Amino acid sequence: MSQDINSIIKQLAEIDSASAKILQKTQDEKAQYAEMIKQQKRAFDEDLQKKNDYEVSQFQLALDAENENALKQCRIDCDNDIEQLNRIYNENSAKWVDDIFNEIIKE
Repeated sequence: MSQDINSIIKQLAEIDSASAKILQKTQDEKAQYAEMIKQQKRAFDEDLQKKNDYEVSQFQLALDAENENALKQCRIDCDNDIEQLNRIYNENSAKWVDDIFNEIIKE
């Protein structure tokens, strides 16, 4: 009977040892998986950052071009308005001077 108990204890020790090895292997695999997930997350974040930076730069370029076009159009419009005001002034300045002079001497 003592031999049966010793055999059972030996088998239990072997089972315990196998369980410890399985647990250690599981912990190692878990650590490897966690590292793999961490690397994938880092790669995803870097890729996403690059894509976002590219999109922002493209948007900025488009916005700059749009602003430049709007500014050019504004300059053209202002130049046209100034030209028109100069033309009106040149056509009417003598009349305005006469009108102002006549208003002043009426008093």
